[in-house]
Amino acid sequence: MVSQQNQTHYEYSKEEIEMAFKYFVTCARKLCAEYMEKNFPSLPKYNLSVNEGSKYWKIVKEETGRNKGQSSVYGFVRKSDGAIFRAASWQAPQTKGKNAIRALVTDEWAAGVLTPHGIAYSE
Repeated sequence: MVSQQNQTHYEYSKEEIEMAFKYFVTCARKLCAEYMEKNFPSLPKYNLSVNEGSKYWKIVKEETGRNKGQSSVYGFVRKSDGAIFRAASWQAPQTKGKNAIRALVTDEWAAGVLTPHGIAYSE
């Protein structure tokens, strides 16, 4: 996990962050689909969608099948720098604490913070 104080900061362009974010979401979708197929092949699947806010992208886990309409927050990504956060609530990321930032979408290992259920807790 990335510490806010100790991370080396490289300035990425808005386009680079957006491209890395799209790849990050693609990795999350693939991980979730593979997990459900392997462990629960007969259960309804879920989709990950993105809601764009002014400061954050919110990744939402939406149930399909008989539970259609139920949803939860998978995680948040700050648009300005690509910082990845767990959800504190439906509306906001967890930004408090030394391990609030789990990674940056521009990190080559950013997919390591993904789980089938949401952004990983800190270790």
